[in-house]
Amino acid sequence: MNRSMFSPLDGLLPEPVWVDEESGTASRAIFTDDTIYRQEQQQIFATSWLFLAHETELPGNGDYVTRQLSNDPVIVIRGQDGQVRAFHNSCSHRGTMLCRSDAGFTKTLRCPYHGWVFGLDGKLLSAAYPPELLAVMGKGGEDLRPMAKVSSYAGLIFGTWNPDAPSLDEYLGESKFYIDLFAKRTPAGMEVLGPPQRWVFKANWKLGALNFAADGPHAASVHGPITYLTLSVPQDAVVKALMASPAIIMGNGHNGIFLNLPPDAPDYAGFSPELVSLYKKTLSAAQEGLMSRGLTKVMTTFPNTSWVESSVRFDQSKPPIPFCNLRTWQPLSAQSTEVWNWLLVEKEAAAEYKRESYEMGVRTFAAGGTFDQDDAEAWSSINHGCRGTIGSTYPVDFRAIKHYRDRPMTDFTGPGVAYPSTYSEMSEFALLIHWQKMMKGEVK
Repeated sequence: MNRSMFSPLDGLLPEPVWVDEESGTASRAIFTDDTIYRQEQQQIFATSWLFLAHETELPGNGDYVTRQLSNDPVIVIRGQDGQVRAFHNSCSHRGTMLCRSDAGFTKTLRCPYHGWVFGLDGKLLSAAYPPELLAVMGKGGEDLRPMAKVSSYAGLIFGTWNPDAPSLDEYLGESKFYIDLFAKRTPAGMEVLGPPQRWVFKANWKLGALNFAADGPHAASVHGPITYLTLSVPQDAVVKALMASPAIIMGNGHNGIFLNLPPDAPDYAGFSPELVSLYKKTLSAAQEGLMSRGLTKVMTTFPNTSWVESSVRFDQSKPPIPFCNLRTWQPLSAQSTEVWNWLLVEKEAAAEYKRESYEMGVRTFAAGGTFDQDDAEAWSSINHGCRGTIGSTYPVDFRAIKHYRDRPMTDFTGPGVAYPSTYSEMSEFALLIHWQKMMKGEVK
């Protein structure tokens, strides 16, 4: 039996090789093993910048949303001073969850168990103890546990538990160039269309992050007919685009693919002319070049925030309408993931355009969306194939990188390193390489 790769039978090795950079393979255990999952909570989710909310979800002082960051509940709230903060959603007294609602408005945070009250800055205002007992107890760690850093870019609010984490600007690095194409392409920016949808699929969170980092070939196989129908592009043209569109390694684990329009398609196909004029005013020439010729844009911000945008239609008598999807993959266990799914649109867009964009997003990438149903079935099948006694003993295959890794594009105008095909598997595998470095403590 080949035991050169890590498997659940081995336990955690002192220097595990889960991802073999040279061979282009990875252990199946990274998608199924409970010990690896527990280690991820410390090495990945307790140290990385994690997406919390969009600024339009917290328009006024006192507005809050609750989130699940891997296995920890979190409150994200705009204080009376206008500053957005994030706290562990747990009373410092006995650990009771403070907020049970998904979103709302409040002037204070009150524990439903013993009645402790906290300000919107997390400070303890009153405790359920008589004054004479408080005098004996003295001051302890009664305030709420805050996230160490909270910051935003392009309306996107991120937080980290790690006080030694680099700034958000440094963490996002060159990927900001590409995030702008989703979130910062008009003067007023984007807004969320309603609260996030949530659903669970039975597979590891990294499968979603990898798929959006991104896996090009599955668009023609897993999604097949629905891809050709909704994009209104013939099968051979889709395959050609997948073969000849860039896969981009952006650094710090952030990666994506940008599928090009067929050569005979007009610039900005499907986009509102009124919005196109704003893109041209807002984006750089290099960014506009990608935006104008983009058929589908897909990327992952490490570790678990992903994007997808495309112009689609289900009625061939109507013009295609773009949707912009933002999501996070929240691990529930080694073999279970909850998706948090937002749809965004330009603030400047007309009301009818917003309605149509939302409808296209719900019908494609959402709980009942055609594409998400396909993906969830594929990922569940991967889980079944990898979790068994035999299934865990041999690797998964990314060996296309061996053909492409020494062939980066020399004429690509964006930052990062681009490779000439979404079949290259370069951007997907780069996420796993960064994941392994994080797991081994090799990344600050």
